[in-house]
Amino acid sequence: MKKNGLQRNLALTMAAVMALSLTACGTSSSNTGSDKTTVSGDGQQTASMPADPADLKGSIIVGGWPSGDDGFKAALNGFHDKYPNIEVEFQFTDTTSHHQSLATSLAAGSGAPDVAMVEGAYIAQYRDSKALTNLLDEPFNAEKYKNDFVALKWDQAYSVDKSQFVAVPWDVGPCTYFYRTDVFEECGLPTDPAEVAELMSTWDGVLKAAKAVNKPGERWLVPNAAYFYQLMYCNRDYYDEKMNLKLDREGDLDCLNAIIDLRADQLDMNVDMWSTEAYAAYASGACVSVATGGWFGGFLKTDIDPDGTGHWGVAELPGGIPHCNWGGSFLVIPEQSKNKEAAWAFIEYMLCNAEPQNEMLEAVDYFPAYTPAYDNTAIYDAEDPYFGGQKTKALWASISEDLEPVFNTIMDVTAEGCIYNSVNAGLNQGLDAQGIKDLLAKDIEDATAELKNQQIQVYKDAGLWNE
Repeated sequence: MKKNGLQRNLALTMAAVMALSLTACGTSSSNTGSDKTTVSGDGQQTASMPADPADLKGSIIVGGWPSGDDGFKAALNGFHDKYPNIEVEFQFTDTTSHHQSLATSLAAGSGAPDVAMVEGAYIAQYRDSKALTNLLDEPFNAEKYKNDFVALKWDQAYSVDKSQFVAVPWDVGPCTYFYRTDVFEECGLPTDPAEVAELMSTWDGVLKAAKAVNKPGERWLVPNAAYFYQLMYCNRDYYDEKMNLKLDREGDLDCLNAIIDLRADQLDMNVDMWSTEAYAAYASGACVSVATGGWFGGFLKTDIDPDGTGHWGVAELPGGIPHCNWGGSFLVIPEQSKNKEAAWAFIEYMLCNAEPQNEMLEAVDYFPAYTPAYDNTAIYDAEDPYFGGQKTKALWASISEDLEPVFNTIMDVTAEGCIYNSVNAGLNQGLDAQGIKDLLAKDIEDATAELKNQQIQVYKDAGLWNE
């Protein structure tokens, strides 16, 4: 989210490449060791999954970005136990390079992995592409798993006309408020998560906490107040079905007025939450809290504050901000794959089963979008010593199950990238709440104009657009 210019350029590149591949056709031959076929509704022959998993043979390439490879490796023994004759090769690079390479290879019709990760931010760029395999078809029949996944994430992978479904969700990022319990206690604030949530449930409470912890020039409540406003849009839903931008949210001006006060009174650090300055301040206690996806807990434990056991708590979001999601990823099968059945076996095993999902959670903190995984009480009701014995996974599971579908567009990732910069600029310029909102609207409209035209064309091609 901090690299909004990079996000916009990548979104434009992928949208353009996907537009080229929307009419891509043809079904690649399968090299799975199975010659069983069925006839689909359009009369085409499709391979079927063999009754014995050992009959699936061949090799597949799985592509993505770290730490996804570590997650898969944690569950790979179980996959090989079930599918002993499928070899798996991992090709992983940084997130941007992976998506650029994937988009290019899909347009070219060759060079893509058999299974590819797609970041949730970009799923709308891919969902209408004919260069990806429709997982509603035989032999995949992915729709049977619909009710087992977080509704918000599953719905994102349908094409605009709901005729195809191209990606299975891997993980979800339920948003919560991470806070330093040691500093809260020092300042006479509550430390119990329920009591913290109650205090912070109003913006007056947020300001009270910010003033209590503040030491001018030395200690602040949050890295940047603008991120409170961004949380109001983490589920996206930026546009209506006529592609009109809709920034109105319940309480949005109250939120803006609060963050204006936070900035005016120098109660935030006024640095990016992902900056080295912020990371150092989280660890030292100079920055007392941050609100983001549940995966941030893993960042704290392994990278930011590994010595912080017992110094952190996790609570519901401040200011009455509704439950929301930040992040997540999907797995897709490019249409060009020669091993689709083996690729589907990998996706189905890894993402549609509780045991491997939980093995990956334990390895890399990717919180499952597959909700039956939450039934493992030994994991989800466990007390987390890092967070003072809290049952953090139970909280994140509860939030995830509450996330409902919204309207998605290819403009969303670019709109999302505008929020932090535009709101932060408005704060630094001294604009009032409506002025900041107006600035944000203009910046989003300017940045998404080309993408909006492309999205409208997708709806026209699907016969869903009325002028």
